[in-house]
Amino acid sequence: MQKKLEHFVDQSIEVRESVMPVAQAYGFESYQMDSLNQLISFRDSLHLQYVVAVLTEHGWLGTSVVGKKANISIFLAIQQAPNDQVRERYYPMLEASAQRGESSLAQMATMKDRILVNKKQPQVYGTQWNYVDDKSVLFPLEDVNSVNEKRIEVGLQPLTDEELKTVQSKYQ
Repeated sequence: MQKKLEHFVDQSIEVRESVMPVAQAYGFESYQMDSLNQLISFRDSLHLQYVVAVLTEHGWLGTSVVGKKANISIFLAIQQAPNDQVRERYYPMLEASAQRGESSLAQMATMKDRILVNKKQPQVYGTQWNYVDDKSVLFPLEDVNSVNEKRIEVGLQPLTDEELKTVQSKYQ
């Protein structure tokens, strides 16, 4: 199981490393990018299917059971799922594992923010970014004044003043 989970991570990284070179060579709207996106979706669906089976049988396996890379594989499969229903279903397992020190608090924070942003609610940890007029901006935050304290608590680097200036006041 550990080796298979690790293999999925390697495949995910490999195919995603092709995105920018292909986009630069052929453009984001090209046939080549469409093919690459289909390959990513196909591999992600296989990864997710396997991880859901693992979670159903064993729960969220922590680093002491499967190692760090395989634990990351479980996170990535759920984080990259095509809808929030999957993330919402398995987030409590990740949260419990992270609070036991068996999974990454930063990954827990990232998934929580993604779920919130997709519901058009302010994020807690400032992990989710948007592009507005070709500029990278933070999706709205629950509390700009305490976001860096919360980030430090989960092992994330504080946001810079420049990054905090980009926070959207509302969803666009």
